Amino acid sequence: MTAAPPRLPGWLLVAMVLAAAAVFAPFWSWLVLAVWVGQLGRRMVPWLTRLTGRRQRAAAVLTAALIALLVVPIALVVATLIGDAIVLGQRLLASPQAREVFEQLVTKGASDSDERGPVGLLVEHGSRAWSLVSLVFAVAAKVLLGLFVFLSATYAVLADGPRAYAWFEEHLPLDPRITARFAAAFTETGRGLLVGVGGSGLAQALVATLAFVLLDVPEPLVLGLLTLIASVVPAVGTAMVWLPVAAGLWLTGRADAAVIMAVVGVVVIGSIDNVLRPVLARRGRLELPSLLIMVSMFGGIALVGAAGVVLGPLVVRLAKEALVIARAARVEPAPPEPATLDP
Repeated sequence: MTAAPPRLPGWLLVAMVLAAAAVFAPFWSWLVLAVWVGQLGRRMVPWLTRLTGRRQRAAAVLTAALIALLVVPIALVVATLIGDAIVLGQRLLASPQAREVFEQLVTKGASDSDERGPVGLLVEHGSRAWSLVSLVFAVAAKVLLGLFVFLSATYAVLADGPRAYAWFEEHLPLDPRITARFAAAFTETGRGLLVGVGGSGLAQALVATLAFVLLDVPEPLVLGLLTLIASVVPAVGTAMVWLPVAAGLWLTGRADAAVIMAVVGVVVIGSIDNVLRPVLARRGRLELPSLLIMVSMFGGIALVGAAGVVLGPLVVRLAKEALVIARAARVEPAPPEPATLDP
């Protein structure tokens, strides 16, 4: 006779699941993005599998393409920032105040005669500057580690995504139909955000950045990034960036450039928001109104920081799906109980 399988206490199961969730929590946003990107790229896996001979090789090719798409823009931004830092350093070294600092370093009695002089200020603010540098390096290290987790998880989703989903469907304490509904809502949210919101925002940011470069506006990449972020706000979001730029061009005597910037903002960038965004939204098929997406993003940012851009819409969409499932169970009549015969 086969012995019954051992029963795991409920409290231990909950504790183990919560402990595992805590381990993955620092990188949950990267993992969610990896699953979404892997879902978007899974349609190319069968075609590449026929070319490469193995699914793992196809996943590696797609991951390498994703690395190229990420590395090139990041390298351009880093190169621009380094160039700006070098120019700033040259200006500081050429200023009289910098020369005075170096002279006082080798002048006797300079520190005693003026405690608030350049050297005193350098010592006073040195710890603060070091803290700022340490913070920058810590953030950079966290971002690099997050990118590594994102790329590794994307490869895993492309290579073994169906098998992993089947495992979760079998082991989650939910009806498989409910699991499928939540999985569909999860995928829909990623497709809607990446294609609908991200696609139109990226198009607007590219046009704005090109206009900034052609009009010789300082820091075009930074302004383009701000345009991408502002594009989350429907209708008037990107105007919060290009409109002040046009005003600045006008106030500095560059009237022609100001008019061109205004025309590009109203006609080109505005057309992208009014024409391309609805088209991409239909392709993304995110069943949430634009206003609700915006509010959920801002609410997520207020709760958990930058990762709330992903968390806010995802939580709202899953909550909506839970309400739909609960209503369907309440409205649909329960199946009749099987008839029993009295003895």
